[in-house]
Amino acid sequence: MKQSRASKIIAGAMGVIMTMLVPLGAQAGTEDWRIAGYTRYRDAVFADSSRISSPAADVRTIWIRIAPSGKSRYLLMVNEYLASVNKSQKGFKSFEILCEINCSRQLIRFARFVYFDDTGKIIHEADDEKAGWLGIQTGDIWDKVQKEACGAGK
Repeated sequence: MKQSRASKIIAGAMGVIMTMLVPLGAQAGTEDWRIAGYTRYRDAVFADSSRISSPAADVRTIWIRIAPSGKSRYLLMVNEYLASVNKSQKGFKSFEILCEINCSRQLIRFARFVYFDDTGKIIHEADDEKAGWLGIQTGDIWDKVQKEACGAGK
């Protein structure tokens, strides 16, 4: 099964992110976005509680937003990806990922990516129809996103 370049970059970075998260209880600045945590590099990870849906039995979708810090190693990977698809990295601020979560099996996959500049304008969008399922470990960032999507985080 061939994996898209975007999903390879995201999957690699997620391994880094999952091992570096510091749990926080702050709010994201709106009623709909809830902070899921920060990476060691201060990359904020938010979950949008207003955009949860259930496309199949025991599967929920939720949008997350990651706002890499200026010193983030992850920012370099995002900039490399945007350059590879001939998109400008100038003004890049954040991106959103449509996550599909199998609530009972504790699995997650990343189906859609939307990159934004600092004015909120979309820089690039990409779907990953071949996104594979990844296991969710208790206590990691995706566990917190799963709880938000599947009901235990509210």
